[in-house]
Amino acid sequence: MDIRRKIVGLAAVGALLLNGAVAAAQETPKSGGILRYAVSDDPANFDCHGANHFAALMRLAPHYSTLLRFKPGSYPDIEGDLAEGWEANPTDLTYTFKLRQGVKFHDGTDLKATDVAATYERLAWPPEGVISERLEAFRQIDKIDIVDDYTVRFKVKEWDESVLGTFASPFNCVYSAALLKSDPQYPKQKVMGSGPYVFDEFVSGSVWKSSKFDGYFRTGQPYLYGLESYTMEGPAVANAIQAGQIHTDFRGVSPQGADRLKQSLGDAISIESGPALTHFLVTFNAEKPPFDDERVRRALNLAIDRWGGVKGLGRTTEMRYAGGIFLPGGQFAASDADLQKMAGFGTDIAAAREEAKRLLKEAGQENLSFDLTVRNGPPIVVDFGVFLTDQWRQIGVNARNVVVETPPWAAAISDGSYQAIVDIYSALREEPTEQMTKYISHDVSARSAGRFTDRELDDLWRKQALEQDKAKRMTLLRDFETRLYEKSYSVPVVWLERIVAMNAALKGWTFNPSNFLYLDQSSTWLNE
Repeated sequence: MDIRRKIVGLAAVGALLLNGAVAAAQETPKSGGILRYAVSDDPANFDCHGANHFAALMRLAPHYSTLLRFKPGSYPDIEGDLAEGWEANPTDLTYTFKLRQGVKFHDGTDLKATDVAATYERLAWPPEGVISERLEAFRQIDKIDIVDDYTVRFKVKEWDESVLGTFASPFNCVYSAALLKSDPQYPKQKVMGSGPYVFDEFVSGSVWKSSKFDGYFRTGQPYLYGLESYTMEGPAVANAIQAGQIHTDFRGVSPQGADRLKQSLGDAISIESGPALTHFLVTFNAEKPPFDDERVRRALNLAIDRWGGVKGLGRTTEMRYAGGIFLPGGQFAASDADLQKMAGFGTDIAAAREEAKRLLKEAGQENLSFDLTVRNGPPIVVDFGVFLTDQWRQIGVNARNVVVETPPWAAAISDGSYQAIVDIYSALREEPTEQMTKYISHDVSARSAGRFTDRELDDLWRKQALEQDKAKRMTLLRDFETRLYEKSYSVPVVWLERIVAMNAALKGWTFNPSNFLYLDQSSTWLNE
């Protein structure tokens, strides 16, 4: 189905999920049971603030609360989590949050404004040795004040309306101020929050177990007695669902896996799908020759047949849609006609590849050969690497797929020890200020894998965040995209379809386009 027709489903997803929530409300949640699900990787450590991968969040989210959250059953609405209410004051440039009283950490201590303030100070201004992947997200925070035990006020530098949604990020796990004071690094080794489940056990490469927190502040929740998440991926996931060993993988399954499960299990399996806020990209190391030459990077960008590629890839994988840095067909995306005018997105691939060969010859790189670092994660990531090397082979470039495990892949992105690298970006929501952080200068955004400095891109990013006029903001977004694709530091290639297959007994979980949401399992229950 064409993405611009299918995206209507995403535009209406809030209403559809709300209707689904109403229907689900007719079923009374049952208490009990252990939810078993698959997770592709182990977390590097236990610190939400330094995490940037859905696999880490799938393990950690059930143990923590956040200031705000995306409302279950009503994506993309936002509601209070620890906050029972808030006031936004554009005149004073402040957000004031009133906290719930009586919230307990798992160690029995009270959660108060000091804990929220300490958490956000760590996110916005991390102490030495602490990594915060949210630095650019909270760049607008100027000051945090504790008004009283249950009131905290944030002063921002400029009025950026995307900030409120950022407070709802599940990565903003609220930590104990007392424990942070004794050891700012404690979250790396110790899992202790105020979420619906208490951490029990972790066996690396095998299983993560947790149990119901009886002191959770939401009356009657959680419904489950516990959670067990098993480290597995690929065909093993569908096999385990089919055998009844696990209930689901919240990241999703392949189209073939979903078809097989439906054929074998019938009404015992529930499958939901829709465009995902996840896309694959390739980044060139602009600090290393020959990728410090714009002509080389642009040639490799031009050689990729995105429109033709998804026709084949989409038949067997979740790689379904050609697109730029914004969700294809979404509210911030360029039209196909406008996108096709930008470097790398034209429909005449023969002409684009001739131009690519000309650029390589001009740059003295007619016999270009290099390594493409690919994460050995979900099989489609490796498939994507193979697709890229095949595209470049057609302009005479010899790119070698170097498949590595997640830790060395993440290290390469962090320290720049790569020539070119396959990357994945998943967003929480359709919000340019958040999504563009993948494509601005490395010294501005921790999310950017690109080893480049481009102050024009950085300036366009900041301007669009503050622009209140929608038409003017769209112009800034198109200007940003045009420059990014011309410079070709990091280039988006293909967007995914999310296909979640669940045992029909699993209830209360909200399907949505992001891999990061509704993972605390506070409202999930089992009809077994």
